[in-house]
Amino acid sequence: MKNQLVACGLSALMILVSLPAPEANAQGKPSAVVVAAVEEAALTPTQPIAGTVFSRDDVQITAGIDGQLTFVAEPGTVLAAGDVVATIDVIPLKLQRAEQQAQLDRARAQLKYLSAQVARQSDLPSIAANAREQTISDRDVAASDLKIAELRIAQIDQQLERASIRAPFTGVMVARERREGEDIARGTVLGRLVDVSRLEVRVMVPLRFYGRVQTGDTLALFGYEKERSGVVRSLIPAVDARAQAFELRIDPVADSEPPLTIGELVSVAVPMRSSSESLVVPRDALILRREGAFVFRVNEDQTATRIEVTTGDSRGDLVAVRGDLVRGDRVVVRGAESLRDGATINIVTARHGAAAGAQPAG
Repeated sequence: MKNQLVACGLSALMILVSLPAPEANAQGKPSAVVVAAVEEAALTPTQPIAGTVFSRDDVQITAGIDGQLTFVAEPGTVLAAGDVVATIDVIPLKLQRAEQQAQLDRARAQLKYLSAQVARQSDLPSIAANAREQTISDRDVAASDLKIAELRIAQIDQQLERASIRAPFTGVMVARERREGEDIARGTVLGRLVDVSRLEVRVMVPLRFYGRVQTGDTLALFGYEKERSGVVRSLIPAVDARAQAFELRIDPVADSEPPLTIGELVSVAVPMRSSSESLVVPRDALILRREGAFVFRVNEDQTATRIEVTTGDSRGDLVAVRGDLVRGDRVVVRGAESLRDGATINIVTARHGAAAGAQPAG
């Protein structure tokens, strides 16, 4: 039995020896790799700070007059600017307008009569002066009554116009506080309208970072494993004494995909200190091992040399490194995992710039 086991072991060993080695090692074929150039870039270390997405246009819809509601848009209704959000019964106002119109006609007739009376008395010298002055006074009062009636009609017309509450901007009705048939007073909240297209990120930044961010700066936004960017629209310097923080309001880039949603939590990359020039490589060029990090530099004879590096700050796909590298050196960004120091390589694709996309090298 022991001899049979030894024979089986020898047979297995002979089979392993006879198996062909990997093609790159056995035939010495160069490894196909993708390379990119080492560049210099100003990287700024950032601190992720939680922010929240808000709508820039978010208003409560209120009643403009007293009355009974006849219509209120349902939650979820998409409204264009100028569309009717709610309406109030206008029958009482129309009756008031009709009454004021009658008062206006009466005042106009009285003014016409008194104006003619003043003209007649002016041609009769026998009329006492006090009688003529009384007629002139009555005419002037009639003119005032006419003006008052006209103003009251204008006020009622304005109330009739405000009986239809219209959307001040394009948005979605997200809440309805009152229903048809309810009697309401002026200023009563009827619902809430939100513009879901014009968004902003609001973030409270610790006071120690004050001065690191200015209006117009572009900051990275991270949410749901997606990276976006936004431009600082305003910086509100009023410091919260308890939180020791100031507020940033950031406009997300319009073509961000997927789009942000109201209420979404995002992480804002806020600069911690001033930027500094560093050698940078794509993140894919780094090989991380227990003993440290390294990259493979491409030599002129199409061989790869292992270079140990120390990593620094990062920004997106770029990582600052320190090591035996200079600007313009080429490093392997694809295919480095299977390389060994001094291995022959075949460059099939080259990235033009550390952050550029892959492109055939001709």
